[in-house]
Amino acid sequence: MKLTDYTYKFRIYPTPEQEVKLAKHFGSVRWCYNYFLNKRVKHYMTTKEQDLEKNSLNYNDDAKALTELKQKTETEWLNEVNSQSLQHALKHLDSSFNRFFKKLAKFPKFKSKNNKQSFRIPQHVKVENNKLHIVKFKEGVEINLHRPIEGEIRNATITKNSAGQYHVSIGVQREIKKLEPNDNIIGIDLGLKTLVTCSDGIVFENIRPYKTLQARRRILAKNVSRALKGSKGREKARNKLAKLDNHIHNIRHNHLHKVSHKIVSENQTIIMEDLNVSGMMKNRKLSKSVWDCSLSELVRQISYKSKWYGREFLQVSRWFPSSKTCSNCSYINDNLTLNDREWKCPRCETLHDRDFNASVNIKRQGLNEHNRGNHGDSCLPWCKTSV
Repeated sequence: MKLTDYTYKFRIYPTPEQEVKLAKHFGSVRWCYNYFLNKRVKHYMTTKEQDLEKNSLNYNDDAKALTELKQKTETEWLNEVNSQSLQHALKHLDSSFNRFFKKLAKFPKFKSKNNKQSFRIPQHVKVENNKLHIVKFKEGVEINLHRPIEGEIRNATITKNSAGQYHVSIGVQREIKKLEPNDNIIGIDLGLKTLVTCSDGIVFENIRPYKTLQARRRILAKNVSRALKGSKGREKARNKLAKLDNHIHNIRHNHLHKVSHKIVSENQTIIMEDLNVSGMMKNRKLSKSVWDCSLSELVRQISYKSKWYGREFLQVSRWFPSSKTCSNCSYINDNLTLNDREWKCPRCETLHDRDFNASVNIKRQGLNEHNRGNHGDSCLPWCKTSV
């Protein structure tokens, strides 16, 4: 039996006394992360002529220093929070530096108290009688358990968003049943006008939640800017704006989960284009629309759900001209622009819908390159594969 890492997210409702405890945890974890990040930066400034990666501080050095800090009078308040949460902050910092040295991420940044707050509880997490029981919260925090938790609880992460709402993400290990295999193979073209166009003719519309609520959000943002800084009125206006932003986020992700679940549950092989979303975000005319539909998040959801349920997920290179290629005779129309939603092939005179034609080409190209790879063809494949 293969166990899979799975996460449940629930809303929690702490009492005023528990909110104070949570604030101490958020602040202590953030302070600990920033303190040791600053320490590593200073260490680099004194040893910058040497190899940074070899002479950098590591987790063991930080853990020893943390123990010494807890024994000092001016920082003895660190003992009031879960020690494992502080240690996890050090591990997070060490992991960030390792990714930086491997050129997988940028240099770690300092954490701000104005952004989303969070801390991890690595173990000793229980959920009983609609109460979340963790270290330093023996009385339990009220939790909205809207579905049963399956599997062994491994850890939990408590977060507070900009709207002042508390959530807990509970990590478990559980068995996920594979779906019954079928013979359906589908090519998918992602876009801004229509979110998903499938090679079997199914289309999923782009709901554009931000654009729909943009006028309302503009009014709330204006109320924030007009209110006096530090006043209760400004805090109320900022809270209303944060709740609307959170509402937009929930609408978007709910739609993406429905689309990704339907695609994965009905098809055995899913072929998509490897879009350069970061490059599309640099286009000032497209960036807001690209951000509003969250193409990267949709690809991520389809990818991990395919692994969960035993589906095959293929990606065709971003350089493959899927929209410009005629799916009937393979003629490439180099004069096609983004405004051309339909075009007629000069060679075979077939009338194409731009997105549907692209999805058919993506399906064909993905299968061709996948078969070449299976037969040991020396040709460089276009597609990436994950099962």
